[in-house]
Amino acid sequence: MNGGAYSKYNDETFYSKGSAMVQITAVFNKHCLNDVLRELFDNLIEGVTVMDVIGKGSLGIAEKNNAPDLYPKVMIIIVVSDDKHKEIAMECIRSHTQDLGHGAGKMWITPVLEVERIRTGEKDETALTQPTPRATSKSNTFFTAVDTPSS
Repeated sequence: MNGGAYSKYNDETFYSKGSAMVQITAVFNKHCLNDVLRELFDNLIEGVTVMDVIGKGSLGIAEKNNAPDLYPKVMIIIVVSDDKHKEIAMECIRSHTQDLGHGAGKMWITPVLEVERIRTGEKDETALTQPTPRATSKSNTFFTAVDTPSS
């Protein structure tokens, strides 16, 4: 069990081969998305899945035509390899959504036991990191693959 990590979730202990990878899922108002993504990318957290969603949190139901009001939001999913990146990602989300008041959104953390980059077969933390820049046939230019588990 060398190089692995234990994580605890709902009183169950999980062991992962690599470090303690987690999935961060957040649902918040759409108008915050660009600011959140910009800060995530500025902090080199680039593997993000974004979905348009509708739903109802703890706000009351105002029914029209016998159907509850569902509010449009965005959901982002990020998989990170360690606690440091988890805290950075969560702070990026908080800093642009926390001051919105009631109905600002939710964020939750789920343990990730294994990740594989489909194209290369790389696993776990290696699959979550960007490859180092490599020279292409043109001089003075570099190519960095934008390839993460979420894209």
